[in-house]
Amino acid sequence: MKYISLLTMIIACSGAKESDTSDSETDSDTDTDSDTDTDSDTDADSDTDTDVLTVGNCSTNIDSDVPAFYQQYFRCVDISMSGDDVVISSDGLPPHLSYYYGQGHANYTDFDRTGDREDHNPNPNRIASQNHQIQIPANPVSRNLTIDTALVDREVNTSGDEYRTGTVGLALDGVSLFNSLAAPGDVIENELSTFDVYQAHPENSGNYHYHTESAGPLEVLAENGYTTSTTPGEADIEVYGILCDGTLVFGCTELDGAGPDGTELDAQNGHVHDVIDDDGINHFDDRYHVHICADTFTDFLFTPEIQYYDRCSN
Repeated sequence: MKYISLLTMIIACSGAKESDTSDSETDSDTDTDSDTDTDSDTDADSDTDTDVLTVGNCSTNIDSDVPAFYQQYFRCVDISMSGDDVVISSDGLPPHLSYYYGQGHANYTDFDRTGDREDHNPNPNRIASQNHQIQIPANPVSRNLTIDTALVDREVNTSGDEYRTGTVGLALDGVSLFNSLAAPGDVIENELSTFDVYQAHPENSGNYHYHTESAGPLEVLAENGYTTSTTPGEADIEVYGILCDGTLVFGCTELDGAGPDGTELDAQNGHVHDVIDDDGINHFDDRYHVHICADTFTDFLFTPEIQYYDRCSN
């Protein structure tokens, strides 16, 4: 199925460090929205930016020994091997238009308040270049969790099995993936109104991120020839990215374009089976992956809350 080529809700999230005791990356002391604009020398705003950044012209460097899945489906990233692990690095700059680039940037666009977005208002933050790196284990080890509604409670800091706050994965376009949780005392749905048309926004260090489905990663699939539509729910295949423990984030399809079996899904729309593409190539044996599909799986609309596998390095 190689043809040429939001929902949403997402969150401003909490948290600050994108790291645990083994991590070296820190995005900020807190990644919730603030009332003060945080433009800095690293802000993406610049009067010298004249070329629009797209999935067609962004910098992509993927080593030849990297597994085929990453070579086929990712752009706007650097990918290499560290032993058997896959290392993905990115500056986190979205290769598409966003209000959050700020006026004067080639990728700036007005904030959309049309249609059902008439009550939406942006947060004061601006996109800034980041230094993302995640290391994905070749053979992730399951935590043997029962991921039910008791565990997926949509509240931060209620379980040691939650993904940490901040960046926990990278999308196909190099943009940061956050978990589905908002800052303590808040809920994700309250922050919907600050999302741009790609269903994303930056926190106060400038880290632009997704919490749900978006056209951004689907534009990579279109550029790579795997879909003719970039509308979530309508693409030929829908892959959004991968998380630090090895969990894959899909949309309304499996990798081969077939619809997922909804009877198998846990409380965050996840299940385990071989990940096989339309050519019959098995990219991952018995790999846990989740589905974000707003029109079909309406009980959970975001990236996962609970970390299925044991290790998460970024």
